[in-house]
Formats: sequence, structure tokens, C-alpha cells
Amino acid sequence: MRNISEKTIQEYRRVAYYYYKVGLTQEEIAKRMRMSRQRVNRIVNSCVDLGIVKITVEDLDKCNLELETKLEQKYSLDEVRIVESIVGERMIQELGIAAGNYLKSILQEGDTIGVTRGRTTAAMVDYWVPAASYPDNMTVTQLIGSGKEEDSHLGVDRIVYRLAERIGARESIIYAPVIVHSAELKESFVEDPYYVDAYKVMKDCSVAVVGIGTAHSQWKHMVSLYDRNVVEQTKWAENVVGEVCTHFFDKDGGAVIPPFSNRIISINLEDYKKIPVRIGVAGGEEKIEAIRAALKGGYVNVLISDFQTAELLTE
Repeated sequence: MRNISEKTIQEYRRVAYYYYKVGLTQEEIAKRMRMSRQRVNRIVNSCVDLGIVKITVEDLDKCNLELETKLEQKYSLDEVRIVESIVGERMIQELGIAAGNYLKSILQEGDTIGVTRGRTTAAMVDYWVPAASYPDNMTVTQLIGSGKEEDSHLGVDRIVYRLAERIGARESIIYAPVIVHSAELKESFVEDPYYVDAYKVMKDCSVAVVGIGTAHSQWKHMVSLYDRNVVEQTKWAENVVGEVCTHFFDKDGGAVIPPFSNRIISINLEDYKKIPVRIGVAGGEEKIEAIRAALKGGYVNVLISDFQTAELLTE
């Protein structure tokens, strides 16, 4: 500022006043002050650097922008959305609402949305807030086979049907269990023309909405699938900290292949990671290790989580 004349400073102040206070366009300012629009643009851009204009964001602490930005930068994420830390079912509800709001904000015509099973993805649909309209020609599909659920509305096929209904989209269903009886049965199934068509829909997903499972939460589903008395079969589980879309990983996000991988019906990892927007919805202290590993491994590039979890992830 000391290297700029008082006359120039006054000119900059006047441009700033017209632009930020009066609300004139740069073209209108140029005509009023008899200067080129390019000069007005340069002045507007310089006013913040010179301290003539100071920008503040009201209630920044209430919207968690700083914490969201820290996470985005630390894990190279595209976006983060944080809800307040509330325990139990209320947290699941808030995470679901936040996921639904985010998904609505990014939907485009022709999108194919892939989902997985789970409490948070189900909550996204349960607490969906309707919009005035939705883009046309969208499809909702499952990214994994179906499984027997204690609560049927957590099932991936049910989530697909309900989300498709909410947004006026088509649904694409696999009609297969997440784990089949044998490798031979899987090989036969994936060669069926119906599955080939269904898999093409999965592979063409533009958006994925997935839960992030902990190692502990998966054992009750997977423990019967391998022989715990055989060292080679149990060794795979030692380093597993989490799972996304039936793909297991260690604390650094590295893939851990289970002995029953040739029986799993789901999108393969390479195709999954090619989905442009992969939204992970998860929170709670018990999931810290799994979420951190999922972020490190690039399993998600958008995170919906709670404040306390987000703070721990920045450490």
C-alpha cells in the first residue's frame, strides 16, 4: 500500500464500494468510472490482497468448513461433509440425511448410482428429503450381491428399490447372494447373459454410495466361510481393519484377499475404483481405523462423517 499513491488507493476504494456494497457489475463500474472492464477486473482482484477489502465468513465454526478442508487436504479427498457428533441411532440418521443432501446436490442427467447394504446407506433413503425435481434418465444399482439381513430394510436390493423410487430412476438388480456356495457356481453365474448385462450397469456407475465396515462387523457374516483350523485360511484375517463393497483392506488401505474371494458376487475392485464419485458414509469412534484405512487406500473420495470422528482422522 505504501508504494501506491493516495489517488490510486481512493480509486480502488471507489471500485470496491461500487462492486461489493452497491452491487454494480464490473461492466457498469467501467462505464461509470470511464475505464476498461479489464482494469476494473484487475482492481477488484487486487483489493483483497491490498487489504482494502476484507472477507469474512459468518459462523464458520458452525459449518465445520475448516475441519472439512483439513480432511480434504490430508487425504486428497474431493469433498467432506461433517455432521455434529451424536451417538447411536441419531448419528446414523444425521449421517443418512447429510449423505442424501450431498447426493441430491451432485446428481446429473444420465447418472448411474451404485449402493451397498448397511445402516447408513439405508438411513440415506429412510430420511430422504424430496426435491422439487430430479435429473432424467438415471439408474440405481447394487454394487454387491444380496445377503440375509436381521432387518430386511438394510438389504442392498431394498435400498436400490427405495432410492430409485425416491428420485424417479430405473433400478437394476443382480438377484444373487453376496456369497455363493462354490467357485464353480460363481463362475457359471457371472457368465450368464443376465448377469453380464447387470454387471455392465455396475461398471458404468458415475456415483457410488457405500458404507465402511470394520473388521469386527464383518466376521459374523464371513466367519463360516473359511476353516478357522487351517492356518493358511485364517492368516488373511490378521491384518484386516475394514471393508468397502466386500473388498477387505489393512491399516494402510492395502487389499487383503480372503480365501473365499472366488465366491463373492460384487463389483471388482478395479472397476469400483474407476467410479468417479465414491461417497463413504460412516462415523463413530469404533470405525476410526477402518475409515482412515479406506481413505488411505482410495476406496472413497468423498466422506460423510461426524465431527468427533473427523477430528480424530486429522491427527
